[in-house]
Amino acid sequence: MDARFLQTLQESHLSVWNERDRTKRDELIKTIYAEDIKMCDKDFIFHGIKEISDFIDKLHTQDPQFHFSPARDMESSQNGIRLFWNIRTGQEPGLMTGMDFFLVEEGKVVLLYVFMDAKVI
Repeated sequence: MDARFLQTLQESHLSVWNERDRTKRDELIKTIYAEDIKMCDKDFIFHGIKEISDFIDKLHTQDPQFHFSPARDMESSQNGIRLFWNIRTGQEPGLMTGMDFFLVEEGKVVLLYVFMDAKVI
């Protein structure tokens, strides 16, 4: 993966998760995620961009101060990419940390694994 692709993916991924306007988010999400993306967390699995966008709506409704930011730049190996991140919230604990791991095919994310750190700040 070249540096430009990684930078664009990082910026777009963060924008998707921070966008409160559903219409804007749904347009942006289609540019980086495959229609049939699978997102896996230890507690759930979402299938498709609609389920992911529904989940983002829920996050923003539950916490209007939700803000997703990078802890450092993305790194890649072949078609795998990782992003270490921070999520600032208006609720306790205030800051969560973790990592997203992406599998990319034909320029779009087809699989997204979400790892939340056990320790929160």
